[in-house]
Order: sequence, then structure tokens, then C-alpha cells
Amino acid sequence: MGNIYDGAFRTIINDCRQMLIPVINEIFGEDYTGNEKIEFHPNEHFMDQQDAADHERITDTNFIILWKEKEEISS
Repeated sequence: MGNIYDGAFRTIINDCRQMLIPVINEIFGEDYTGNEKIEFHPNEHFMDQQDAADHERITDTNFIILWKEKEEISS
């Protein structure tokens, strides 16, 4: 069973996605604007076990924040 922090983070991911960028900014000292695209990757995997029912394993949340660096303006 996961701990309370896993549940809280999962709630942010599922119910409050608009809060994900501010949380990442705060925890990691980042500077995202909130306009970035977030690409989520599956974290639920089914393990085929011989002579047993398939077992589901939920792993850590896996996502990528896609953003472009500001282009320098030459004078």
C-alpha cells in the first residue's frame, strides 16, 4: 500500500492537473509558465504469471514536460 504522499500526488495528477506545474515549480525550483504540454506515460503494468491470475503493478508516475526555450532576439 502506498503512503499518504503517493495518494496526494495521484489526486493532483487525476483531479487537479492545472496544479501540477506550480507543484513542480515549487519543489524543483523551476520556472514553467503553465502553458507547457505534459506528456503522461503509463504507470500501470500487468504481469503475466504462470499458473496464477495476472497481477497489476502500479509504478511511479512518469511524465515529461515539453517546452521550448525562449529564442534570443538579436539586435
